[in-house]
Amino acid sequence: MSEQELVTVTIDGRTARVPKGTLVVEAAKQVGIDIPVFCYHPKLDPVGVCRMCLVEIEKIPKPQPACTTRVSDGMVVHTQTQRVSDLRRGVLEFLLLNHPLDCPVCDKGGECDLQDLTFAYGQTTSRLLDPKVRKDKAVELGNFIILDNERCILCRRCVRFDDEIAAEGTLIIEERGHLNTITTMDGQEYNSYFSGNTIELCPVGALTSELYRFRARPWDLSKADAICTHCPVGCNVRLEYRHGELLRVTSRENDAIDNGWLCDRGRFNYKYLQNRERITRPLVKRDGAFVPVTWTEAFRVIAERFQAVAAAKGGEGFGVIGGGKLANEEAYLLSKFARLVLKTNNVDHRADGRIAASVGAYAGRQTDLSAADVILIVDADPAETAPVMDLRIRRKADRKEARIALIGSVMPHYRGRHARIQLKPGETAGVLRALAAAVGGGKPGASAADPEAVQQMAALLTGGKRVAVVWGGEGAAAGQALLELAGALKAAGRLVSVLVSGAQHNSRGAEAMGLLPGYLPGFAGVAEKRGREAVAQVWAAKQLPAETGLDTRGILQAAAEGRIEALLIAGANLMNTYPDRRLVQAALEKAFVVATDLFMNETVLLADVVLPAAALGEKSGSFTALDGTVQTFRVSKRPEGQAQPDGDILVGLAAAMGVKLSASPAQTAAEIARLVAKLEDGTVLKGAPVSLIQGAQEPEPAPAAAGQNALWLVPVDRLYAGGSTARFDSEFNHVQPRPVALLNPADAARLGLSRGDMVELAAGEAKLALPVEISKRVVAGTVQAIRGLTAAPVNLLTAGAAPVAVTVAKLAVEVAD
Repeated sequence: MSEQELVTVTIDGRTARVPKGTLVVEAAKQVGIDIPVFCYHPKLDPVGVCRMCLVEIEKIPKPQPACTTRVSDGMVVHTQTQRVSDLRRGVLEFLLLNHPLDCPVCDKGGECDLQDLTFAYGQTTSRLLDPKVRKDKAVELGNFIILDNERCILCRRCVRFDDEIAAEGTLIIEERGHLNTITTMDGQEYNSYFSGNTIELCPVGALTSELYRFRARPWDLSKADAICTHCPVGCNVRLEYRHGELLRVTSRENDAIDNGWLCDRGRFNYKYLQNRERITRPLVKRDGAFVPVTWTEAFRVIAERFQAVAAAKGGEGFGVIGGGKLANEEAYLLSKFARLVLKTNNVDHRADGRIAASVGAYAGRQTDLSAADVILIVDADPAETAPVMDLRIRRKADRKEARIALIGSVMPHYRGRHARIQLKPGETAGVLRALAAAVGGGKPGASAADPEAVQQMAALLTGGKRVAVVWGGEGAAAGQALLELAGALKAAGRLVSVLVSGAQHNSRGAEAMGLLPGYLPGFAGVAEKRGREAVAQVWAAKQLPAETGLDTRGILQAAAEGRIEALLIAGANLMNTYPDRRLVQAALEKAFVVATDLFMNETVLLADVVLPAAALGEKSGSFTALDGTVQTFRVSKRPEGQAQPDGDILVGLAAAMGVKLSASPAQTAAEIARLVAKLEDGTVLKGAPVSLIQGAQEPEPAPAAAGQNALWLVPVDRLYAGGSTARFDSEFNHVQPRPVALLNPADAARLGLSRGDMVELAAGEAKLALPVEISKRVVAGTVQAIRGLTAAPVNLLTAGAAPVAVTVAKLAVEVAD
């Protein structure tokens, strides 16, 4: 790659060498000069509409906007002349003519660009004699945003973000001149997943957060850096407290991860932290009811039962399942607890049925999407599972900087036309193998896709140098076929990277820390003597169990059959997430269950001992983003009640069983550094061995859908749907989607169904009643149902990862007399 050409520019007497084409406003920053702006934002395309950044440039007679003018060699710029100051004063006077000047009651007070620049450059008096123009105030623009039209200075940042970054084009400017207002294209609510970013982009108080409105001033807040835990992207956030109460969450820019953006769940779903329904004391179930106990008593009860199971069955009597919200250090200690204390390899973190969070040496970085020529999306909808990462794809698609290819039974939406192969469940593997053959120059074998479509997509994939693949992470056969396709592309000279978008929050960290039945921390195989002995040496253990343990499904089956008698579940709501609710319930009802969590969810209610866990902001440690990037965080408030971090809980429980699990967080960090990597900001953990996918067992497929009213069931993700954090957030749960059965228009017409009709989906004896919605994005022959909703648990109908055919029957609606 050739070096960028540098040019010399002088700004207010300060000379610098900057890349050719740099905007004057950015060049000025490099020499320590801030040119005032309103419409300009470094992440948005420059438009030069506010004129606040006008500067004088020698040899150019008229003042030029610094936000749209690019430097040239020898350019001399003046930003502080009298003429420039007069221009700025004039712009401010014009903006303030109809501005309400309600700073004392405006949420933006203290962090408002208009306020600051008025103090710096504005006039002290107004020449306006006519009444100010009045516009609507406190308009509910969306679920979380309040619009004050009188304060808007028409910088267009919000509209441009919605069009350029979110690629939705929902926001528009209506009317003309001084009657301009911000509204939506169709007059409906602004319900983008990314609407909250407009609040931070707004340089004034026109767009404010309904949750934060009138709660505090910026100088009242104490701030702490953290990592969002709602999805695996790993967005950097800032938690802002007043008197110990979390009042708002704002973005913290990290270009390699989030580009400075947040989704609305990450920004607004935080009230659960202060919910009074949080578990704040250890609970033990006695005579069918939970009784509060001390930590000492809870540990005693667990230790006695665990020791009895160990005496009767050894390590084979235990199963350990950790959730994706455990920090790296907690996942490591859970893995160590299972092997060292319980003597078992029956340990897993895959609480949602997905088989892997990374794809070996093909594991990519999120920035690979920005550099890709071709982006292939397989059985995934990144907008729902990794929304901020999806913004990279949207931008590439919208600007036609990459060709987009879609494969699967779920079709994500991007503006423009893109290559797609729509499939029914279970057909992905065959198509990927056909693509691999075509990429390698052979004839594609038989698959569910048209051979011509396969050849066209193979040509598309080989038409670029860099191919980024986004995979949902489900299906052993699909994962194995994806490896074949990646290998074929690599052999064809293409740079290939794969990102798993559907994994839980810290799944990348959990697998690296050894929460897998066949791998110890650092992916040392449990059956490999050398790696096992290396881990045993660090743990000061004589020996570790050498047989590959059971995965999540195996653990649940063994528990349901009585072969496993005790389950330790840390931060995983299996009843909600695992794709076989009936198996989970049978396992939990049969075994002795210890659960750590924040709320009394469906899984916790079936436990025998419940331990209150610390949440976001209440513990220190690190998380690993879906691309393997480690990011650290620090405690910013005390845990609620008697809650403790999961790591402290495990250390205490181990001590009650006579084992010293860790002397201190420093010892834990040192062990991880020896076995995995030093967990510092920016460290990139290697992906799991491809053998994790190659060795995965594909479940037996269900019988083919038969009959006119039989369709393949496709459980789909929705950003606002799953998790206790949404359900137990009184300010957020109103945006959770309602349960629906989504059908293709052709299937709906064939079955005589219309929008709003009630249907019953049945798989064997399991049944689920849902209202009908119709969408062209649904693949014909399938019915989609949203997973993660307590009111309509779609995992009642599924039996693991195998495709399931359901019958769809219209329900009669009883009419009251």
